[in-house]
Amino acid sequence: MAERPGWHGIPPSADRYSPPLQLEAPESGITEPVRSPALWVDLDYPDGSTRTQKGFAMAWTATAVLAQWIEYSRAREAWVDAARCRRRELKPPSRAA
Repeated sequence: MAERPGWHGIPPSADRYSPPLQLEAPESGITEPVRSPALWVDLDYPDGSTRTQKGFAMAWTATAVLAQWIEYSRAREAWVDAARCRRRELKPPSRAA
């Protein structure tokens, strides 16, 4: 039997995803960068829990950030309070000698 290309194994269950609480999308004053800065974002959920995700700032205003992260193999986005985000350092790839 020939191997099939694509996903190998059991795909992640999309029904486990619960979206976090988020702000209304701002209508003005939005900055969209050429390169999205890496960040840590603290996400609050309807059940009262909080999770920290590593992601990127896709856009921002003076008080809100459009954070994007990967959860259950899919890109997720939410507008969150800027105070819930902090910069994350990305290490440059190491060069082979």
